[in-house]
Amino acid sequence: MTTVPGFARTASAAALLLALLPPAGANAAPGINLMWNRCFGEGSGVQNLSFACNTNVGSRAIVGSFALTRPMPQVIGTEIILQLASESPTLPEWWKFHNAGYCRLSSLSVNFVQNPLDVVCVDWAQGFSVGGLGAYCTVDFSCFQVQAANVALIKAIDAVAQENAMDLSSGVEYFDFNLLINNVKTVGTGSCAGCSTPVCIVLNSIRVVDKGDVSARQITTPSAPGSNFVTWQGGGVPVVGGVSGCPAATPVKRSTWGSVKSLYR
Repeated sequence: MTTVPGFARTASAAALLLALLPPAGANAAPGINLMWNRCFGEGSGVQNLSFACNTNVGSRAIVGSFALTRPMPQVIGTEIILQLASESPTLPEWWKFHNAGYCRLSSLSVNFVQNPLDVVCVDWAQGFSVGGLGAYCTVDFSCFQVQAANVALIKAIDAVAQENAMDLSSGVEYFDFNLLINNVKTVGTGSCAGCSTPVCIVLNSIRVVDKGDVSARQITTPSAPGSNFVTWQGGGVPVVGGVSGCPAATPVKRSTWGSVKSLYR
């Protein structure tokens, strides 16, 4: 199963006005969510994705979202932290992204373009957000503390201009990001080993930041049991620091808004 997000974004004055009002029937449980292919609340995504590892063509998306416990005015951005752990003792070459010298340097990316077919999830930024990957940290490129050789820590950021600050409601599931993984170098000459290795991917936190960063909220709990992680090839039973299982082996990592922003300077 593959998904190649390439949705055109639009923003209008009417859309912005609608964003300031709670959507009808908003009743999402507070927390964070992760799902393959679609936003969690849409009910059409999957938690596990199995891939035959037989093509270099195509990609798929992991979609992240959040819901607030109470309204939050003047939101300008989010800080996103994910962690993955492979069942193998060391991170497979197929899962080495973003850093110079890695096997699949350009095979991981992020965008903030909501699927236009969504009817439950709401784009918190209404098409105004920009951002990208800030870091892909491993024991080889320890930009942040990484616990073990089979672990990677992913940090991303998205934000809107100050004049586009958004007033967000409680009980609404807000779309935040698409984490995209492509199939480049899966088979044939120059391919990278490890596509078939089970991996657990956990959304550790989404930090929602307001203008002036005066009342930012870091959300670390799932909206529903298990809604904060997805698995690849079944996920397996990764072991990190003596802790085993998905998502137990990928604990929450705390950081600050400033530490992620600094990665873009």
